[in-house]
Amino acid sequence: MDAAELVFARRGYHGASVDEIAREAGATTGALYSNFASKEELFLALFERSARSDVGEYSEVFESEGTPDGEARAVADLWMRILRERPHYFPLIVEFWAYAIREPQLREPLAVRFATLRAAAAHLIAEGAEHRGISMSEELAGRLGMVVTALGNGLALQKLIDPDAVPDDLYGDVLVLLFRALATLAGQSGEPDGAES
Repeated sequence: MDAAELVFARRGYHGASVDEIAREAGATTGALYSNFASKEELFLALFERSARSDVGEYSEVFESEGTPDGEARAVADLWMRILRERPHYFPLIVEFWAYAIREPQLREPLAVRFATLRAAAAHLIAEGAEHRGISMSEELAGRLGMVVTALGNGLALQKLIDPDAVPDDLYGDVLVLLFRALATLAGQSGEPDGAES
């Protein structure tokens, strides 16, 4: 898996070959195929490993903060740090995503993995809302998880093209504003619960 990450980062998804990954790992191509049926399967496993690691990190930084605003900012700051310290990670996801939407058999496996990331975001949002005294339905937390994830990905795309155009604190600023707005709505109407909120 480590060898695959290095080769995918160096060559991109399309340029990476199973032979090169096997050589990087000090293994034979046959050994690689005994664990993964295809390059696509290897990439999906690699993405899943990275996502699982990232979700664990998000939970840790979230729980280490003592204030609601600090929670939102810490999660956003971690995403900006991942983009800064692992500059190959997000471009590779985008490259594979573009490939997967043209290959129907890959859409569902990739969608399942993205759904896991959204669910993790929804869980943290529900926890953050609870810390602010906001009653939130599972459906609303899920929708906000989608929005927060899409916002992070959109800012990452902008940052890839023009890093200086996206300040590192922008994502955190927006998440803090979002939660403050939810808290205000909760105070005015009882609870921001349901699809119409």
